[in-house]
Amino acid sequence: MSIRRLKTLVAISRHGSLSAAAASEHLTRSAVSLQMKQFEEDLGVEIFDRRRRVPELNARGRLLVPKAIEVLAAYDELRRTARGEATITGTLNIGAMFTAMTGAVPHAMKRMRALYPDLHIQAAPAHSANLVAPVDRGALDAAFIGRPPVLGSRLVFHTVTEEPFHLLTAGDCPLDDPREILEAYPFIRISRSLWSGQLIDDWLVREDITVHEAMELDGIQMISTMVYHGLGVAVVPRRCVPAPNPVAVREIAIPGLAGRPVGILARDDSPKASLIDAFCTQMRLVVAEIGRRDAPDDADQGA
Repeated sequence: MSIRRLKTLVAISRHGSLSAAAASEHLTRSAVSLQMKQFEEDLGVEIFDRRRRVPELNARGRLLVPKAIEVLAAYDELRRTARGEATITGTLNIGAMFTAMTGAVPHAMKRMRALYPDLHIQAAPAHSANLVAPVDRGALDAAFIGRPPVLGSRLVFHTVTEEPFHLLTAGDCPLDDPREILEAYPFIRISRSLWSGQLIDDWLVREDITVHEAMELDGIQMISTMVYHGLGVAVVPRRCVPAPNPVAVREIAIPGLAGRPVGILARDDSPKASLIDAFCTQMRLVVAEIGRRDAPDDADQGA
């Protein structure tokens, strides 16, 4: 069992396909496929569902991903020890979009504190677009945000996962078809000043869906509360890690609407690259272990 194969496994989980993982790891698709076949031979079990046109990790394969991330983190720590590098210390100043501050980020900070007790982490919430400039100028070391439409020349984006968009309705909504619901009920829109709001607006135009706009808000928690009270329906990103007190509304998957990649934004010349890498690893572990990528397509948020 090689470190290379574990890295490839994690890349497949993160990017969703063998082809995308191959591109991210600078390999050919056939090389990735061969690595995974050899990995399955080493394990003595199948970890991919090849009945689909595009092979996907099966349940057993998805269970391996958090352990693979842990092994890779331990390997990196082993390398640092072998090179005589000091224990991780100092301060890490991070930003995070609002939804992550009540979801993935606190879990990752707690893990970082347990692993590196001498490290101090400061966190500041803001909308994704408002965190790019502070990272670019060095006011923040990194930020957990949606992927920017355009990256500055000094910035790098490390994808952690993808948050699919879904339709929110009140629990008593009798309809199931997203188009039918959107055209029948008042629409509560995510602000078009936000990247996710722009993606949703583009999709509505592309699909020629006519909505009856009721209000435009810039917070998913506010929108969910409005939906809960029966004031309309909404399209929002599904948080990669749920809040501790989610609003009980109905969630319906939206075919054809691509999710938004979320991850860590940092400068490519950051002097705190090792701290950022460690934080990124913990974010990926949190998503893999307690995230909701395998949540049902139609379920109550409060369930």
